[in-house]
Amino acid sequence: MLGCWTSSRDLETTVIDWTRLTPAVERAAGIAKSNFPAHHDISDVKQELWVWIMSNKNTVTRVLSDQNATVNVVVPLLVKAANDFLKKEDAADYGYHQEDRFEYSLDLIKSILEVVFEHEDWQSFSQAASDGMPRAKSEPATSGDNLASYADVSRAIASLPEEQYNALVWRYKYHYTHQQIGDAMGFTRQRAQKILDNAVKAIQKALGERSLGDLRNGYDGRTADAVTRGHVGRGDTAQHIVDKDYEG
Repeated sequence: MLGCWTSSRDLETTVIDWTRLTPAVERAAGIAKSNFPAHHDISDVKQELWVWIMSNKNTVTRVLSDQNATVNVVVPLLVKAANDFLKKEDAADYGYHQEDRFEYSLDLIKSILEVVFEHEDWQSFSQAASDGMPRAKSEPATSGDNLASYADVSRAIASLPEEQYNALVWRYKYHYTHQQIGDAMGFTRQRAQKILDNAVKAIQKALGERSLGDLRNGYDGRTADAVTRGHVGRGDTAQHIVDKDYEG
């Protein structure tokens, strides 16, 4: 049990012995690291997690403020932070953009939203699945599979929380500005824009991610480490190192 705090439930007076989080950091780093190539240094992941903890003291304190809480309750938060860090590192090492991880880019989704909402019965696109319509491929705009991509996005729209759903309707069907959407929903312009951004990102996430192995030009964990011998750095991608080896 993590018992190194005062009896006050006020976050400002709660005192935590941060070193007691070491086992949680070790565990979270190991869990996240297991999903990435061996050349990623686990010590860098642990260091990043400590930075995250210090930058999110209030969140961690709130989670641990229950007298019955153990350090294990923060492991899911730390695993997410470690995964986010490793995804950025992996993208830098292998020369791809994080946006490439998703089947649909944000710009593509926005362009599809503009098309979909132009149709009076736009919701009918989502019925394509029950009619045997195939799922769209990674580049629906250039693959001749546009109708399937509209169906994909329409299905994702229908699954959104009401607040995000309504914001998309105001924006893409009725062409409201962020200020007008905020006024209609009782929010500030900034809040309305944030809701819209989150709605588009939620659609992107719902439509799926590509395999990291695909983004690494065919190199997966052990293979990537074998061909680069652990020498992938911030200035080189795995492909670049392999090419240099072949060139002698």
